[in-house]
Amino acid sequence: MMYQYRCACCDQIVSATEKSCPNCGSHTIRSPFGFWFFCIVACLLVAIAIMVGKLYFSPEQMTPSPQGVMQQVLQTGKSLLSH
Repeated sequence: MMYQYRCACCDQIVSATEKSCPNCGSHTIRSPFGFWFFCIVACLLVAIAIMVGKLYFSPEQMTPSPQGVMQQVLQTGKSLLSH
């Protein structure tokens, strides 16, 4: 299957080596890969959004609260002093 480049003005099939449309003279040639590039980028953005959403709305906190850290330090200090 050969990919078809098309004129952006008159939608006529144009060879990939041509710089302008032989029908209307337009220099704007559309690539057949634009749609696939858009699909891939859109899928990546959706996957990133889902990952960020899962991290943001997760019920578990990944980082301990400052009060919890201070309590751990005090408990460790008390156990070191008692030995």
